[in-house]
Amino acid sequence: MAELYGWEGGGEIHQVYYQRILDGSTSVIGASSPTDSNFVFCASQGLGVNSVTGMLILVRRLTTVMRKQFISVLLVSVMVLSGCFGNGNSEIIDDNPDDVIEPVYGCTDINGLNFDPNSDTDDGSCEYDTPSQNQSDIEAIVHFDQDYGQIAPIHGVNNGPLVRKAWELEDCQGLWYGANYTDKYNELQIPSSRTHGEGPGDMNRIWVHSNETGVPIYEGYDATNPANYNFSETDERISATMATTHTTVYWRMGYSKAFPSYTDCSDWRVPPDNFTVFAQAAVQVLKHYREGWNNGFYYSSFDVVEVWNEPYLDDWWSGTADQYFELYHEVNSAVTAEFGDSIDVVAGLQFSNNNGEFAERFLELAQANQEPIDAVYVHLYRSNPSQTLYTFFGNENNSIEATLARYGYPKNTPVYVTEWNRIIPIYAQTPASQSYLTSVLTIYNDLWQGNEGNTSYDGHTNLKMAHFFAARSFLWEENMNVKAPGITWEIYGDLYTKTPIRLFSEGGFHSYQLEADEFAVLAGKSADGKNVSVMLSRYGDPNGDTPTGFSNESDSVNLTIDGLEANCEYAWEHWAMTDNTTQPWQLLASGTFAGTEFELNNFDMNLRSFHYIKLINTNQC
Repeated sequence: MAELYGWEGGGEIHQVYYQRILDGSTSVIGASSPTDSNFVFCASQGLGVNSVTGMLILVRRLTTVMRKQFISVLLVSVMVLSGCFGNGNSEIIDDNPDDVIEPVYGCTDINGLNFDPNSDTDDGSCEYDTPSQNQSDIEAIVHFDQDYGQIAPIHGVNNGPLVRKAWELEDCQGLWYGANYTDKYNELQIPSSRTHGEGPGDMNRIWVHSNETGVPIYEGYDATNPANYNFSETDERISATMATTHTTVYWRMGYSKAFPSYTDCSDWRVPPDNFTVFAQAAVQVLKHYREGWNNGFYYSSFDVVEVWNEPYLDDWWSGTADQYFELYHEVNSAVTAEFGDSIDVVAGLQFSNNNGEFAERFLELAQANQEPIDAVYVHLYRSNPSQTLYTFFGNENNSIEATLARYGYPKNTPVYVTEWNRIIPIYAQTPASQSYLTSVLTIYNDLWQGNEGNTSYDGHTNLKMAHFFAARSFLWEENMNVKAPGITWEIYGDLYTKTPIRLFSEGGFHSYQLEADEFAVLAGKSADGKNVSVMLSRYGDPNGDTPTGFSNESDSVNLTIDGLEANCEYAWEHWAMTDNTTQPWQLLASGTFAGTEFELNNFDMNLRSFHYIKLINTNQC
């Protein structure tokens, strides 16, 4: 190489640059002037360094930083410019052999962890930060020795356990199946069943007086007269529910959907013709099931009354918000006068932009009249699981808490989620949509009122019960073959019944946007510590379009359960919802384990799936 950028007449100028480098006033890289900044050193007679040996002498005289800069430029120059070393015929000229410096060996790769800027010859010793074989996209950690409240009994349902065609209701109230789910309700310890959409429990099926179109008439009748009631259908339904081991009744007082959705049906949307008689009739129904009135029952847990279904929608209530407040006031006053605080009288409000005006007007009237509100209910049909949090408290304008507080009601007013599923009409009916359900169930555990002090959202635990929509159609077939949501309910039931002590976990994350990217961890152990269960939910929807199929993407996941007893031995199973049309729920792996830390490393998890890991103790530890 016989070139210096800015070469101007031989070796004298190069001696100047050489001296600047030695005294530190010029660096090879980053010099101040155009000439300096392009300075590429090459062996030349004028500089007195015209051999490889001479070049090494110069480099060893530079500072460490300058040496790195110089070598970098030199290597590029050697590749670009031919003949840089030597005299053109490959003859090596060495004017001063006594100045030969021995190479300094070490790691010369700047990307190496042990890069040595003082070495000039690589000796193969470079070390690199290679990924660990256990590294994964997502890490979930469950702490066996840190109790975190309780697995919440919030897997309530709409309908059941009797879903029967034998009642032969008119077409506009037809039932979908004829089945008895009692065994499943007992097995999963379903905590609550909401009477909705099947006829039994509706006032038009209990109250015997109606006009020629089938709309009940209350005006002019004595609500305390037993002859005004027919409890036969509802008794069968209610007694079957109360005969289960754990399921109680949530009474949705009102009517089923009819006109105008079904033009041949009665218009039960119209407000009752006498609110006072209607309210007293509600009291008598409660007395029938709580105090034995009119050949009734003694169910003390029959303790919730929902005043009408979705009064904020024209399909269910053709009256105004003012009329609905008047109806709520009459029922609330009559029930409280008879039963005190032992029964929740629940107002139906929707806290959203679409129906916000109805709720605002109701609460305006309630505030003005100092109306006590025992509880409110909401229906949650969303595309992203974490929008549940947004509905409860995340939206500063339209959340439940913010709206109630705006009208002077406590933000911890109890909330019933009496219907929930994925967004209508998509629902969570496919295997790939089950991660939506398991993610929401995990969120409900943080919002459930029984977990105050053991939650990520202290101060927001006002959820009293949640009812999935709906047991009559989504969980099991008439022949009891399980559907995809039924698998979710059976897994949550297993988690709740066998490992009810909730465990503190790490690794979960939420997203409030429609473009969901969520990972949920819910873990529990048995009271004796012999069984451990972990439910992992991955829900991703980058386009916000509520897909029904599995994703083309997967994550690698590491699960760690630490704090286990060292002398315990476990049999473990790893189940998952997979992209398999014939067997979406399947056992992926199993084995045995002993030690204080159980690890399941680098398993694939589809972006829309949920996994269930169980540890069952096999020895006396």
